[in-house]
Amino acid sequence: MALESAPGMFATSYDEASARSPEAWQQTIAGPNHQVFGLFDGAQLIGITGVFGGRDESSDDAAFLVMSFMLYQACLDWIRVRGKFKRAVAAMRASNEASQRACRRLGFTYIGREPRTWPDGITEDELIYELQLTD
Repeated sequence: MALESAPGMFATSYDEASARSPEAWQQTIAGPNHQVFGLFDGAQLIGITGVFGGRDESSDDAAFLVMSFMLYQACLDWIRVRGKFKRAVAAMRASNEASQRACRRLGFTYIGREPRTWPDGITEDELIYELQLTD
């Protein structure tokens, strides 16, 4: 599992994710302002990603891509169909070059960085990328 093998690359820890109840996971999967997507090999879940709308008025027009760079296109398709978001935002650990490349390949622009202490206890900048969805 990615949270175990790369504990510093995600915003949560394996222990925290494992402790969530089935009800909490159900609420996380889908809602009017968010959607989680799974990548499957047959019946085996091999990857997840998601998109969450902003949590406050200052980010109300933003859709935040979370959990993985594997399925960004599925998230972007979901965002565009909603028609309410003006921008998509993705953030990743500065050393996560694969996510940075995926963002740039999809047209995201680097907009800043913030210091962060990751679940593995290491402090490293979080890079923020943005994709404008409207002109």
